[in-house]
Amino acid sequence: MKALQRHGLLVLRAAGMALLGLVLAVAGSVAATPGGMGGTGIDPGGIGGTGISPGGIGGTGIVAIGPVQRFGSIFVNGGEYALAPQTRYRVDGQAASEQSLHLGDMVSVHAVEQGGRLDALEVRIDHAVIGRVSQIDASAARLVVLGQTIHLLPSTLLRTERDQPLPLSRLSVGDLVRISALHRGADQWQALRLVKLSSPPARQVTQFQLRGRIEAVSADAQRVRVNGVWMSLTRATPRTALAVGAQVVVRGSQGPQGEVIEALQPSPLVAAPPGARVVLVGYLQQTPQGWESQGLRIEGANDGLNRALQSAAGEQPAPLVIVGTLQSPQMVVAERVIPQVDAMQFALPPLAGAATSGPGKAGDAAGIEGSAAQFPPSIPSGQGVNMPMPGIVSPALPTIILPNVNAPVTPALPAVPQVPSVNLPAAVPPSVMPSPVAPPPVPSVAPPTVNTPSVATPALPASPQLPTIPRP
Repeated sequence: MKALQRHGLLVLRAAGMALLGLVLAVAGSVAATPGGMGGTGIDPGGIGGTGISPGGIGGTGIVAIGPVQRFGSIFVNGGEYALAPQTRYRVDGQAASEQSLHLGDMVSVHAVEQGGRLDALEVRIDHAVIGRVSQIDASAARLVVLGQTIHLLPSTLLRTERDQPLPLSRLSVGDLVRISALHRGADQWQALRLVKLSSPPARQVTQFQLRGRIEAVSADAQRVRVNGVWMSLTRATPRTALAVGAQVVVRGSQGPQGEVIEALQPSPLVAAPPGARVVLVGYLQQTPQGWESQGLRIEGANDGLNRALQSAAGEQPAPLVIVGTLQSPQMVVAERVIPQVDAMQFALPPLAGAATSGPGKAGDAAGIEGSAAQFPPSIPSGQGVNMPMPGIVSPALPTIILPNVNAPVTPALPAVPQVPSVNLPAAVPPSVMPSPVAPPPVPSVAPPTVNTPSVATPALPASPQLPTIPRP
C-alpha cells in the first residue's frame, strides 16, 4: 500500500516536471523568434551602406581595396568605414596616423561589423610610384616616372605637399612625385592622386619606390626587370623575393646613373583571414598565373563568372569592381563583376551635407576642379568629374547587394525554433491529465498520514507499543 502511494506521488512529480519543461521550451522558442537574421538582429539590407551581405562579417570581416572617395569616416568603393580610436594605420609599410589619409589615396581597409556599422581595424595606404618625373606630355595628359607611364584623368587629384591644388603646368621634368594609382598592366598606371614633393637638386640622389611584378632576372642575379624597367641590385640587397612572377615592392636610390635597388620585398598580403568578403576596384590583367587585379589573383565562382571576367577584360580598358570572397591572402573568388566604373565615384551615396575631412584635408574636398583645370581641351573639363559613372553605378550596386543579402536569408533557421511548438505540448498534457485523475483515491488514503508513519517507521521497531497500533 505504502509502495503504491509512493509510486503515485512520484508519477505526479514527474508529470509536473515534464509539463514545466514543456512550458519553458515553448517560452524559449518564442523568445528566439528572430527580429533580424537568425536572431542576430542584423538588417539584411547591408551594413554601413556598403551593400555587402552580413554573412561572414563579424568573424572574418570585409576587405575594401580602392581609393578614398570621401570623408566622414572614410568611403571606399561606395562603402562607409568608421575610423575608431583603435584603428591601425600604415603607409607603405610604416606605422602612421589618421592624418595620413587623403582623398585619392589607394587603400586596403580591413573592417568588421560592430553594432550595425563597419569599424576599420586596419587602413593600409600603398603608393604605386615614388620618383622623379622624366617626361611630361601635357597634350596627352600623361607623364613618365621610373619608366612607368602615368595617365592623368579629369578626376586625378594633383596636389602640392601642403595639400593644395596643383595645376599641371606647374609640374616639371625632374620633380619628385608620389603617386597613388590603379595598375593597368605592364608599365601603365591610371593616377588617382599625384603629390609633388620637395625636390632636391636634379643631380642629387633621391629615394624611389615602385610596386610591380618581377618579369626577369639577369643570369648573375645582379639585375632585375620590374614592370618593363631593368634595375641594378646592390650586393647587400636580400635575394629572398627574387623570383620571376613575384609581386614586389622595390625601394632604392635614383641618381644620374639610374636606379639602384636597396630593398626588394614581397608585396604585402591582404590583412584578413580566408573567408572575408572582398570589394576591390582595379584593372583586370591576364598573366601566366591567371587573371589578376591589384596584385590579387581573381577566379570566377563559376563558369558564368569566368566568362564575365573574360568579357570585362576584352572591353576597352577601364576599371571594374569585383565582389567576392578571400580564398587565400593572394586569391579572390569573384561572385560579382561590374565593368566600366569610375573608381572615384563608384556607388557613392548622395551627400547628406558637407563631407569634409577635417583640418588637414580641407584641400582634398575643395580642389577637384583645380586639379583638372589645366588639362588640354581634348579632355573633359573638371566640371564633369562627378558625371561619368553615377548613372551606371546606381543600378549596378543592387546587383552587389541583393545576391549577398539573399544568401543569408535563405537559411531562415527561424523555422527551427518553431519545431518545439509543433503542438507537442498539446499532445503531452492529455497524457499527463489522466494520471492525476487516478491518484485522487491515493490522497484520500491520507498521503500526509502516510508520510507521518513513514517518518516514524524507523522508531517503531524499537518501541514495545507496536502491537497496539494495528487498530485500522
